[in-house]
Amino acid sequence: MRRSSARARVPGFTLIELLVVIAIIAVLIALLLPAVQQAREAARRTQCKNNLKQLGLALHNYHDVFNRFAINTNVIWSGSPLSTAQRPFYGNQASHLVLLLPFIEQNPLFQRINFAIAATTKPGQQAVDGTKLLDEIIIPMYQCPSDPQSGSLYTGTAPAQPRAMSNYAGSTGSTHQESPAGCNLATIVGTGGTQFDADDDGEDWFDRSAPPNQSAVRTDRSEGNLVSGVIGRTSWSARIGDITDGTSNVIAMGEVRPHCSDALGHWPRGTGGSWANGESFWFSTTAPINFPTCPGEAGTGAGTGCNALNSWNTSMGFKSKHTGGAHFLFSDGHVVFLSENINHTTYQMLGDRRDGNVTGEF
Repeated sequence: MRRSSARARVPGFTLIELLVVIAIIAVLIALLLPAVQQAREAARRTQCKNNLKQLGLALHNYHDVFNRFAINTNVIWSGSPLSTAQRPFYGNQASHLVLLLPFIEQNPLFQRINFAIAATTKPGQQAVDGTKLLDEIIIPMYQCPSDPQSGSLYTGTAPAQPRAMSNYAGSTGSTHQESPAGCNLATIVGTGGTQFDADDDGEDWFDRSAPPNQSAVRTDRSEGNLVSGVIGRTSWSARIGDITDGTSNVIAMGEVRPHCSDALGHWPRGTGGSWANGESFWFSTTAPINFPTCPGEAGTGAGTGCNALNSWNTSMGFKSKHTGGAHFLFSDGHVVFLSENINHTTYQMLGDRRDGNVTGEF
């Protein structure tokens, strides 16, 4: 009987032991999952930084050929800054990213664009791959993998018009952006005191568009003396010689989020709203880095005032999905991750190519 009883006892887990093991595994997964997510974001962040580095090489190769950085061939203000009736077409609204295509190994695509056609047919609206339009072509180097929209077409607001976007844009510098949403930027960044920001509105820190140059608002002029940064919105870009503060001290490009700006992510096709259309590219250092204007995200509230998509003095600022800041390409080609808590005056100095101030550490 004792031998039979010994044979009947089979080694194994009790129910309690099994539950303990499952609980331990669940705890380990809970501990490891954030680490895995952080590792993935670190890889995406590295790729994002590398994209900007490659764009820096492209900008300099472009400069070697054309003796200036890539330009937005756009429109020129010929009258009051708000008088749209006095805006004749100039060129055909090709963005600086379009002109960089041959320098990022996209020359076959670039060769399919007809720059000789009427200005009313923008490059982004041209069929370049069967029936696929240029602004429907996703350029991987133009997209940061940390952006949720990366790798897909973005529809924006109604009517749905799927288009490819960019997470990188040239910097117009420290400029006057205005806000149809009624945002007074000074309530966010303060004013520059007696030295900077003469009209105390928190914008245009070095008074590039102060009277009598009010038509320089949003860099909607082709005169370089009215542009604070390196790549203006309208038919002007800097030569290296124009960057008198030194190329290592001046931002050339930075990260942007199309979802958070009406001009890039939401305007109808033909007006803007893609990587190919120069009318969408007038991002600046005017707003704090990562200022919340993204619909549905924390901090945007009802999406009005300074948090609105069309609050251009905040929505047309540089933003990323990275925690704590964004990547920036400087004019000499190096890439830096700038904290969203950077001193605002220092940030404006990095945006302006000729303010003559010493930035120090940042």
